[in-house]
Amino acid sequence: MAAVNVYSTNVTTDNLSRHDMLAWVNDCLASNFTKIEELCTGAAYCQFMDMLFPGSVVMKRIKFRTNLEHEYIQNFKILQAAFKKMSVDKVIPVDKLIKGRFQDNFEFLQWFKKFFDANYDGRDYDGYEARGCQPLGSGSRSGSLHQLPVVVSAPNRPTAKPHPPSRPAVMRQPVPKMSQTSRPVPNRNQGISNQRGDAGKVEELNTQDGFAPPEDVDGDVPPPPNEEEEY
Repeated sequence: MAAVNVYSTNVTTDNLSRHDMLAWVNDCLASNFTKIEELCTGAAYCQFMDMLFPGSVVMKRIKFRTNLEHEYIQNFKILQAAFKKMSVDKVIPVDKLIKGRFQDNFEFLQWFKKFFDANYDGRDYDGYEARGCQPLGSGSRSGSLHQLPVVVSAPNRPTAKPHPPSRPAVMRQPVPKMSQTSRPVPNRNQGISNQRGDAGKVEELNTQDGFAPPEDVDGDVPPPPNEEEEY
């Protein structure tokens, strides 16, 4: 049975965004593409042909996990042979697609989505099992470099590392400050009273010894008593 050909261009109102297109590819093929550029390997289109027209491609010959350009070319040759077998009137721009540029791959994917909608009969298809349970979704090319696909798996729980026993915190006791012994402040009034007391004691002693207290300097000193001269 020949395929239904479509000739619509990419300038239509029902075009999907790049995210919607990737979601559609991943849902159909159980793949893990994250960028449009990753379709440059041609493997997804080969499996789409197996989904639409069983037996149109030999699945074992398709390189599902590859980052080599010559294997991209080999996959597109398988696709061209399937197009010819199913009378698909479409020229595949292999030289542009294998370069991994977004615009070229996005335009071809838009055409292929319309081709798919025109030919899909709604049958069930297990894409993962059909390709031998191989992961599909090679990394996109950045310049001349290729990246391998990242297989999404359940994240491993990090093993908790035992923490070293914490040392008990040593409480530093405050060093008591040496209290400064306050020197007694001499009481000036007490010194004066002591001086006065000493003077009183001296005066008392002089009185007891028969000495009279001296007069003030400015006062008159009484003359000594006249003694009779001995003849």
